[in-house]
Amino acid sequence: MAEETDKIECIHCGAGLPDGHTSPCPECGQKGRRISIGIAEEIDVAGHITWERRREFYEKKPLVLATAIAITIGAPFLGLFLIGWPGVIAGLVLGGAAFWIGPVAVIKVREIERGG
Repeated sequence: MAEETDKIECIHCGAGLPDGHTSPCPECGQKGRRISIGIAEEIDVAGHITWERRREFYEKKPLVLATAIAITIGAPFLGLFLIGWPGVIAGLVLGGAAFWIGPVAVIKVREIERGG
């Protein structure tokens, strides 16, 4: 709801003048007027605030990580010990096992907490 206020006064003495007054001021006798217009408006503001907290980290599983490292390091020595095709096949099998176990050893975790 807007409220409008108009005020007309003499520029010299500040006496109030009626709307449309063009002759000299009845108080001081000089010419000149000041017109003030004011507008007041009320505005309602409402909002909603939300927040989010994110935390990312790598969760390590030490036993699984140690197993994957042991298989990766041990596979060539097993191949050296067995020599020939059995060594190659054993190395490939153990390498595949390490490749499968490796990603399980370290997992990226993302925690998201929201509020508002």
